[in-house]
Amino acid sequence: MKLYEFEGANLLEKYQIPVPKRQLITSLKDKILISFPFVLKAQVLSSDRKKAGGILFVNKKSDFNQAIKKLLNKEISGEKVTKILIEEKIKGIAEYYISFSFSGIVKAPVLSLSVKGGSGIKDAFVYPIDMILGVEPFFIRQALSRSGFLSKDINPLSDIIFNLWKLFKEEKVILAEINPLLKTNDGIFFACDAKIDYGKRRAVENMNGDIAIIASGGGASLINMDALLLAGGRPANYAEYSGNPKAELVEKITKEVLSKPGIKACWVVGGTASFTDIYETMKGFTEGLKKISPQPKFPFVIRRDGPRAKEAQKFLSDFSKKEGYDFFIYGFETPMVETAKIVVELAYGKKLKNK
Repeated sequence: MKLYEFEGANLLEKYQIPVPKRQLITSLKDKILISFPFVLKAQVLSSDRKKAGGILFVNKKSDFNQAIKKLLNKEISGEKVTKILIEEKIKGIAEYYISFSFSGIVKAPVLSLSVKGGSGIKDAFVYPIDMILGVEPFFIRQALSRSGFLSKDINPLSDIIFNLWKLFKEEKVILAEINPLLKTNDGIFFACDAKIDYGKRRAVENMNGDIAIIASGGGASLINMDALLLAGGRPANYAEYSGNPKAELVEKITKEVLSKPGIKACWVVGGTASFTDIYETMKGFTEGLKKISPQPKFPFVIRRDGPRAKEAQKFLSDFSKKEGYDFFIYGFETPMVETAKIVVELAYGKKLKNK
């Protein structure tokens, strides 16, 4: 699963990679917090945004409204623009390319580098990574030197690349790309675009059943799948998110999972998290749910616990009453495998006494 640019920028910032000041807007009514001049970037997953007119430069206030109207609801590669990233305009003297990805050729991660980044990049130096040794600073410095980078840039670039490797490894993505990495006249670097792809690690796997599953935690997810099958449930699909994802990512997973026809129930399940913001993920879940049309009438069994769980439970309860969804909400007091039985009972026609 690919992230939008604004989501990627948030992730880069989490790993201490410098990014320009930015703001996400969805309408002309949003208050602008970024000073002119700035760049307007349509938030779509296509890699051809610039050619399609999805990136506009705004130098003064009088041009702003027209530019926003031009971008909002524009279609780029079949995807409608509903969000725009406003980003401060950085004056650069060089554009570089850096990425970590999985190579099907060498069957391992690779580091790719180019002193000529930006749109239209074709060639890059590629360095396979020994997973036993990992990525060490000396490996990065050597790769930068061989790729033609200036000696004075090698140390600051090494720090950025090492942090990008930590993101790649800890977030378990298949692609972490910065293009361009902009260098200013003062020798400061900014990641001015981010492509993050979780690939199959976060993809939704479709199955032949009728109970949708949105799970958290790799090991617990497998146990829960077994529990559902033992209870007589038929999985419609399987989606797993781990770590501490933003609401926007959970929203996208929810939309994909619940778009499959023939679903009889949805099971949102996970153990007691140590650092996942439960309220944030449940907010993303409800945002995704609201995008499904017509409104689902099947039951939802939700079992989550961790930071802000009580706040999340109240939010879910209020949401279900206001919007008319059939939520069954559980916390740590109810074992995950028990909720597998509950969702099966609800999906196949058995009514619970207490909701």
